Amino acid sequence: MGKITTAGELREYLSQTIAGVGNGTINPDKARDITKLAAQINESFYSEIKVAKVVTELGNVASRMGELKINR
Repeated sequence: MGKITTAGELREYLSQTIAGVGNGTINPDKARDITKLAAQINESFYSEIKVAKVVTELGNVASRMGELKINR
């Protein structure tokens, strides 16, 4: 798989990784590292959604997903 640009592509990549561990083509340690990195990406998604929710509840317009400024 090339560059992963959507949550769906990330899920597909993780599914392929799981299948690779199951059929012996991917080292379980490598799969573990991939899973940890994917968890960080998912945590980032969750954090961005929480920020957008708070911003919206305060009556402001939230940034589009993926465009949240982190250095203001």
